[in-house]
Amino acid sequence: MKPILTTALALLTLSASTIAASSETLDRQAVDETVRKALPNTQISSIQASPIDGLVEIVAGKNVLYADPTGQYLVVGSIYDMNTATDLTAERKAEATTSTIDWASLPMDTAVKYGGTGPQKLAIFFDPDCGWCNKLHKQLNTLEDIEVYAILYPVEGLSPTSKKKSINILCSSNPLKALDTAMAGDALPEASDQSCLDNANTAITQVQAFARQHEIHGTPTLIAPDGRVRPGFMDKDQLRRWLNQSGS
Repeated sequence: MKPILTTALALLTLSASTIAASSETLDRQAVDETVRKALPNTQISSIQASPIDGLVEIVAGKNVLYADPTGQYLVVGSIYDMNTATDLTAERKAEATTSTIDWASLPMDTAVKYGGTGPQKLAIFFDPDCGWCNKLHKQLNTLEDIEVYAILYPVEGLSPTSKKKSINILCSSNPLKALDTAMAGDALPEASDQSCLDNANTAITQVQAFARQHEIHGTPTLIAPDGRVRPGFMDKDQLRRWLNQSGS
């Protein structure tokens, strides 16, 4: 990523005379030529309008970048839809790379199982301090046809308490009850079994490494049984539709 950014900042200062100023009237060919000229050593697979007027989306390998239509400015980062807690950039990365995660490879050592008995299954990378995870959890608790595996994944830098909560949940005699307690905003009993504390800490470290390897950067991130990945919250109807796309 660093070579792309360094090259882009040095070279993305080009003439705007042939390029439209907004995505509504975007001259895709001109933007394409500008960006490819600025980043000659980058394999660019697509350039198109982004969800934000005035920015174009650039898919380069596994990266999704943004630029203004003049080609002068490059934006490296994520676009979030705050209404749905969806990382739109991560969604586009998943679509662009058609990435999937083998269900059998999921780090289930930190998973708390709840919900219904199927026939559908769902895995969630889940931070106990994530508000959208809480909203999703309350919704999934009411569904009888989806078997849920909440993989506890305290996102590094999100909250100073989420890892401790995750460990206390895993070391509880009833992890699901402890998860419900945490989601209700109540304090969890402190775990004291040193062996369990060590095992839980190791398991969480492995989940964090798995997430980095698979470019899972936020929660909730949903995994379907066929390996499809979808970051962000969905209501129960959207979720059922998404799960039912399996194999289609």
